[in-house]
Amino acid sequence: SYDQIVRELLAATGTVISNPSVAWYKRVKDPKQQLEDVAQLFLGVRLQCAQCHHHPFERWSQDDYYSLSAFFSQVGRKPTSTRGEDFIFHRRGVAAAKNAKTGKLLKPTALGDSVGEISADEDPRLRLADWMSSKENPFFAKALVNRYWKHFFKRGLIEPEDDIRDTNPPTNPELLAALENHFIDSGYDLKELVRLITSSNAYQLSAMPNEYNTVDRQNYSRYYPKRLQAEVLLDAIDTLTDSPSRFGGVPAGTRAVQLPDNAFNSYFLTVFGRPDSASACECERSSDANLAQCLHLLNSQEIHNKVTGARSRRLASDKEAHGANIRELYLVAFSREPTESELSVATSHIEKKGDEVQAAYEDIVWVLINTKEFLFNH
Repeated sequence: SYDQIVRELLAATGTVISNPSVAWYKRVKDPKQQLEDVAQLFLGVRLQCAQCHHHPFERWSQDDYYSLSAFFSQVGRKPTSTRGEDFIFHRRGVAAAKNAKTGKLLKPTALGDSVGEISADEDPRLRLADWMSSKENPFFAKALVNRYWKHFFKRGLIEPEDDIRDTNPPTNPELLAALENHFIDSGYDLKELVRLITSSNAYQLSAMPNEYNTVDRQNYSRYYPKRLQAEVLLDAIDTLTDSPSRFGGVPAGTRAVQLPDNAFNSYFLTVFGRPDSASACECERSSDANLAQCLHLLNSQEIHNKVTGARSRRLASDKEAHGANIRELYLVAFSREPTESELSVATSHIEKKGDEVQAAYEDIVWVLINTKEFLFNH
């Protein structure tokens, strides 16, 4: 469940080898950066402004900022026998953080909500995790369902999706509240949330606008097409061409969506907007089109190697089943049968190529990859 995932991350102890969840603490060492990441990622609240002054568009003050950072004040680290590897642990002591402006020592408080007295022997991060997963928490479930709604619909009910505040209301408060309550009642079940959203009438609407919703950009009266994310697009091309990408350091057959982090070098993933994960901001991932993407799909060596790969060779070996082969390509690429016109154009192209049957199939695969139907969710 989502609350358990967050709990294991927030309260992680040990080494990366024994407990991979501590990797975040290994990379982000400043309690102020830790609180900003947690607030923005798990609560959808941007607290960066409140470090120096009262938030200009929200109710959060400097005391709120440093009271939240106090939850991370007792995170200890010590070197291990492995070079560059720290052991993360809870350091015994009373958790507190000093307001840099007033000098006031502040105890852990979760955005104005008291979590009670925390003894010197208790890890304050556990109290923070308890507060987050509470049914009364006004941010935790809301932030997650809003992120998932944007993932599937291109636009969040609150936009940007990690900027939840009173002065940035949702476009449909009733829908957001219903999703939030359903997620909580399901026990923070992420699969159930995905099932609910993708089985909705809103998700199944056509992307083709009509005379009434052509200019709609926020009411979800039609589906808003969006380009596949970098990892998904690469896996889709691999599946269509039957030419899996290879990444160093992971088993053969590992898909791009299964990579554990962004340390794996891939020009394709970089040029199609894979985030660097240098911050908690969702804005790091880009779905904007650019010239480099077009050129890569049109004439890069990587795409050429995939187009000339296993599927094209196999289809070309059966010189009598072109109709069935074209249907296979369309089912894999678009999850639909080709129209009569598409089937006619493809088979005609194969016949024109004469003995160069494999080259003809390579052309067809290349064309399918470069269609909007393949590149976009619609």
